[in-house]
Amino acid sequence: MAESRNRPPWATYLLGLMLPAIWWLDLTWWHLSPDVVIIVALIPLAWHLARQSMRSAQITPVRMPWVYASVVSLVCGVLLNQMFLMASGWAGLAVLFCFPSSLIPKVRLWIMCVGAFPWVLLDLTPLSWWFRLSGAALTGQLFHALGKDVVVHGTLLEIDGLPISIEAACGGMQLLQVLMSGGVALTLMRYPQRTLFWGMLALLPLLAWTANTARIILISAWGLAFGAERAAGAFHTWGALLVLGILLTLYHALSLALEASFKVEGEIHDR
Repeated sequence: MAESRNRPPWATYLLGLMLPAIWWLDLTWWHLSPDVVIIVALIPLAWHLARQSMRSAQITPVRMPWVYASVVSLVCGVLLNQMFLMASGWAGLAVLFCFPSSLIPKVRLWIMCVGAFPWVLLDLTPLSWWFRLSGAALTGQLFHALGKDVVVHGTLLEIDGLPISIEAACGGMQLLQVLMSGGVALTLMRYPQRTLFWGMLALLPLLAWTANTARIILISAWGLAFGAERAAGAFHTWGALLVLGILLTLYHALSLALEASFKVEGEIHDR
């Protein structure tokens, strides 16, 4: 049952102190990819979007069951050292106590704030293996279909005698974290209230995998054409920008296709 109560000003200060503390609890992300800290910008961006779509100047009721669930999630995350649980709990409390009343459903703002923490990088490490394995397998099949002599051993490829190792850096976890967080932000900005938000959100992992696999294929092709040294040089270094460009292109094309297919949408009820 909803209860109307004033939002204590100290909640914002307390959550503001907890934000860097959560990031510092596990500094593995710093050793893997310090640049990932940029995703914390999703929090002020989410607040800005909520501010732009303010429903009224009045304080809306805070649903206490969501408060309890957020606190439990935050505490369990700290005890179990699970970044996703900590992010979920912090984001829930922030949206409930710190964000203005908005036409954008709270659950969407919550999802965006959850994306401001490196839980993909820290909690989904095993996913890196499957990203690398599937990318190597698909790359091998493609070049085999093109008539190349291909040998695949897990994440190791040999194409016409050119050895290619899909290392953890190519596994896409660092990039996947940024792509997923950025994708959530892009989706909320594009569909703040439309139901297409959920469709595009569900497709983000597939788009990120497709873009990263395309990077592996292009780097392999570059190595075959110009040698392994060039493939491991500037082209490999700038590959992240290539993946970002591919992802944005796929995202735009897919969103246009979905918008054309679902021109009429019903009211949303996930506030």
